[in-house]
Amino acid sequence: MQPPLKRRLLIISVALLIQFNYSIATRVLTGGIIPKLPIDIFPLSTIWVIPYALWYLFILLAGAWLILKSDGRLFRAFAAGFILTCTLGVLTFYLFPTYIIDPELPGSDIFSKTLLFLQSMDGDYAAFPSAHIYVTVILALFFDKWFPRYRWLWLFIYIVIALSTLFTQQHYILDVIGGTLYGWLGFRFGLWWIARSLSRSTHAGVVE
Repeated sequence: MQPPLKRRLLIISVALLIQFNYSIATRVLTGGIIPKLPIDIFPLSTIWVIPYALWYLFILLAGAWLILKSDGRLFRAFAAGFILTCTLGVLTFYLFPTYIIDPELPGSDIFSKTLLFLQSMDGDYAAFPSAHIYVTVILALFFDKWFPRYRWLWLFIYIVIALSTLFTQQHYILDVIGGTLYGWLGFRFGLWWIARSLSRSTHAGVVE
């Protein structure tokens, strides 16, 4: 394994370690509020558990491409933004506790059973912001930088994932809005970070 790959794995591991606090938060937090609005009227549709669950495969494949194929400059931009996004998300989970009320599932079909399993894994807390959304947004925005001709695809993925969080009733509209904002902030921070680093390197070269 080449050193650059080791560094990439280490950087992504740091971000994932930060994000792992989501799993802890969903089990230790108490109190808080339900971030539900009057316009949260999405009916439960268990078939939407398919894209909700496939999100994990999407993240795995996107992460593998980032580590193995992306160029160094944009990888560093993504890594900086992703670490910030995960940090902001986890801090919000603990400082501003929110939770959902799991819906009663209508049957014992494969979709209901899958959703029940995901409910047991996700827990009720750490609703705002949606981690499904902020990870999707920052990935989509950076992939749009790499492959702008497929912009429609990244937008489609974002919309489907957002709808899946709402129709499975694992999140509310505010969670989606918050996740979108956090992902966008991470994206902008990553671009700023790499531009700043390049500027400092150029300045150092001129000075030398």
